[in-house]
Amino acid sequence: MGTQAVNCNNCGAPLEVGEATKYATCGFCGSQLEIRRSGGALYSDVLQTVSHRTAAIAEDLETIRLQNELERLDREWMLERDTYTVRDGQGGSHRPGVAGGVAVLVFGAIFGLFWIGVTMAAGVPCVALFGLVAIGVAVAAGISILSKAGACERAEAAYRSRRHSILRELQARQRGR
Repeated sequence: MGTQAVNCNNCGAPLEVGEATKYATCGFCGSQLEIRRSGGALYSDVLQTVSHRTAAIAEDLETIRLQNELERLDREWMLERDTYTVRDGQGGSHRPGVAGGVAVLVFGAIFGLFWIGVTMAAGVPCVALFGLVAIGVAVAAGISILSKAGACERAEAAYRSRRHSILRELQARQRGR
């Protein structure tokens, strides 16, 4: 097994390295070197420079990972947000709100009480049961809307919090460069 001649990439001093040597220390300047072979060429690279490049690449990869996480989070929220969307009779859509849930409860209760009052005054007590059914349906629908509105608000708050955290981390990385 023979030796090969290579120069230190830091100070230019000649070095003798074995054919299988991957790392060496320059006897003149003390630099730690990586011995590289490319085809028939043999050269040295200062490891400190290599480690700086490696660290920069790792930083870039972490930034890309955070950007991808942000995009994934946004896509997932768009899909999740659609699960909370309520369709109306005209084909439009909107997010459920507390006001809508309360309105359904109040309107249904008023309609049911009105129906019971009118049918009792008209002397048709068996038809008055429809008023109780209307009140029950309104309460169930109102509670469902309120529940969905609360779940939507909590999910959006969690999404915004996570998004803010990722953006803060990305901005800190950009300031640190």
